[in-house]
Amino acid sequence: MDSSYSEKRAHELNENVMCPVCPGESIDQSQNPLAIQMREIIKNKLDQGWTDQEIKDYFVEKYGPSVLLAPPSSGVSLIIWIVPPIIVVFAILILIAVIKSMTKSKIVDDRLMKVKPSQTKVSEYSKRLEKMIDES
Repeated sequence: MDSSYSEKRAHELNENVMCPVCPGESIDQSQNPLAIQMREIIKNKLDQGWTDQEIKDYFVEKYGPSVLLAPPSSGVSLIIWIVPPIIVVFAILILIAVIKSMTKSKIVDDRLMKVKPSQTKVSEYSKRLEKMIDES
């Protein structure tokens, strides 16, 4: 087996496996003794001819699915992958609808302000109407 390819695979696996005791850190970043031990396990498993998926499955069996940087996108995890983008799309659609309604009501208000007669014109018109009614 080509050692540079094995090192590249080991590095990629190290970046994708989380340190169980270091929140938010991959074993590639962590200097915790457990992370160092996990890097050695990955190196040994690669030397034994294990595939990347077999190594990931080994760690998932030992530490649970949260040990992977990108948990599997199936079952309940699939919902976790799908729901946030759906919420973002709905939020954007609601925001667009609100902005459209606000601008539409602003346009209507602007038109009403242009048509709205002054109080003096209303009183003059009322007087003319009353005079017309009285004459009939």
